[in-house]
Amino acid sequence: MLGRRSDVLAWNRTGHALFAGHLDPASPDHLDRRPNTARLVFLDAHTRDLYEDWPKKARDAVGRLRLAVGRYPDDPVLATLIGQLVMHSPEFTAMWSEHRVRAWDIANYRMRHPLVGAMDVTQQAMSVPNEQGQRIVVVTAEAGSAAQAALTLLAQASAPVVGRLPSNSIS
Repeated sequence: MLGRRSDVLAWNRTGHALFAGHLDPASPDHLDRRPNTARLVFLDAHTRDLYEDWPKKARDAVGRLRLAVGRYPDDPVLATLIGQLVMHSPEFTAMWSEHRVRAWDIANYRMRHPLVGAMDVTQQAMSVPNEQGQRIVVVTAEAGSAAQAALTLLAQASAPVVGRLPSNSIS
């Protein structure tokens, strides 16, 4: 679940493994360490490498931030985020100056995940009723595709191990 500034408010295990397995899984629970998808897209090498067409993902992130600024022009935290991105990312600055607004609900991306490889996924954002600016992002792959198999493998790899005895124990 994302907030109006693209802050990660919550993620399930598979979402964490897909987008930010290199981050602490509990980071959305800590206000001071909460991941932000726009910051990740522009300032995090792992996230940049995830998207085969990184400029498309980056334009979508900028367009979403432009929409947020239009809806919440007096949000000082949002202004700070924009300032940080302008100061640390020339690509963000160039895209921001284009003034494109993008309220995407569905986007298709080719991802290159370090554990499960290449996959074509659809990311769908759905507004959370009665929660200003919050949205749930669902990632799917075509049924029966290699991408679906990769997502299933990622889900299995990120699942907690339950009931397994230590290798040195006798059963």
